[in-house]
Amino acid sequence: MSVPRSAEAERADPLLHRQEWTLDGALTWAAFVAEGRQRWEPGARAFDRVLWHGGLQFDRQPLDPEQPPVELPAGTRIIGWGFEREPVVPGIEAAAVLLDSAGLVAVNKPAWLPMQRTRASTRHSLEHELRMLLGCASLAAVHRLDRQTSGIALFARNAEVASHVQRALQFRRVHKCYLAWVSPPPAWHGCRVGGWMRREHHSRRPCFALDAWPGEEGRWSETRLALRDETAGRGLVEAHPISGRTHQIRVHLAALGHPVVGDDLYGPTYEEGSPHSAGRVQLHARAVAIHMPGDPTRTRIEAPLPDDFGS
Repeated sequence: MSVPRSAEAERADPLLHRQEWTLDGALTWAAFVAEGRQRWEPGARAFDRVLWHGGLQFDRQPLDPEQPPVELPAGTRIIGWGFEREPVVPGIEAAAVLLDSAGLVAVNKPAWLPMQRTRASTRHSLEHELRMLLGCASLAAVHRLDRQTSGIALFARNAEVASHVQRALQFRRVHKCYLAWVSPPPAWHGCRVGGWMRREHHSRRPCFALDAWPGEEGRWSETRLALRDETAGRGLVEAHPISGRTHQIRVHLAALGHPVVGDDLYGPTYEEGSPHSAGRVQLHARAVAIHMPGDPTRTRIEAPLPDDFGS
């Protein structure tokens, strides 16, 4: 049974075809491509797109589409992912770069553009786009935003700066502010939520749960929340994460009974016209305050709201 999705999700995040096989004998790259075009169930042209995207793994090692292997030995396990339809994802322009100083790059990430390569594509990612735009092959993401989340994303031009930022994040010296539309709107004006987050099984996507006790896998998480506005069955919440767990704000708001609008993983399924639904998850990384390398003062960076926030 298919899950209802927004038109934006259908365009930008199409379903994937997964296929795997093991090589009976050693193959040159040209011979492998010829075999793959025959094996790939959606067809030869679809396999060509898989190659272009880099959507293959060889014994768990991802393909670099610019530098494919010369030969593959017998017994190599092939796992491939290909889009059922070519995704329509936004690119970035120079105006999206909010800061580029002392080896640190802050960019206003559009929704639907993944931070880094995914299993289906190495080319459709913010990291790849930025490397091309800035001419910096060593550029690497130093934190994560979900695919549908917009706003400030941080990158480092070199390993030294990456280490500086990661230490700052680890010791909570980076202050982050998010905005989220939630539904239903909360009755409170401000609160603090905390708990132990653990990974939970989900058939389609990574998913997390919030517990009152640590258990075997729990990691502490904490967020400060404040209600900033309310309209038409929705509330605008400002979130300040104290810790930095995956999906933290989404999990915390859902646990309070106010899931982020458009979040069909932790909230209701998509329903056209409903206050709880939107084209994408209504979460925006609004501001970051961080000490730049070698600077004792904290620099604040803000990302303007995109057109699809609140719609």
